[in-house]
Amino acid sequence: MTSWWQRLQSKWDGWCGDREMEQSIRRHLSQNGYFGATAKLSGVRLVAVQRPGWQQLFRFDVCARVDFRTPDDQPDPEPVYHNLYGLVHEDIRHNRSQVRVFDTPEQRVELFRDWSEGLICLRGAKGLLS
Repeated sequence: MTSWWQRLQSKWDGWCGDREMEQSIRRHLSQNGYFGATAKLSGVRLVAVQRPGWQQLFRFDVCARVDFRTPDDQPDPEPVYHNLYGLVHEDIRHNRSQVRVFDTPEQRVELFRDWSEGLICLRGAKGLLS
């Protein structure tokens, strides 16, 4: 029973719930030197919203493999993985999604403070404000 519950919890933690947002995160990672298609997303959570819900901020964590471009005659180097911390700013009115990833959670909090100006912010364990 415990292992079933843990599997369910890990699936929930890795579930994004929004295919378009997941694709924009993966596209951003691919454009910035990572294998976005195989990146492991986790902790995708809504952390701020502006009424009536047009603007939303989501946080996420990701473990992504670095994409080393090597010539065809060179062997592939050992895979290197980075743990990254990200934010997604969605504006549904304009069908716009901005994704940023950082090496440290502190950098993410700095951008969150800028992007969340005037929004209703989630507090507690899943939020980014203490």
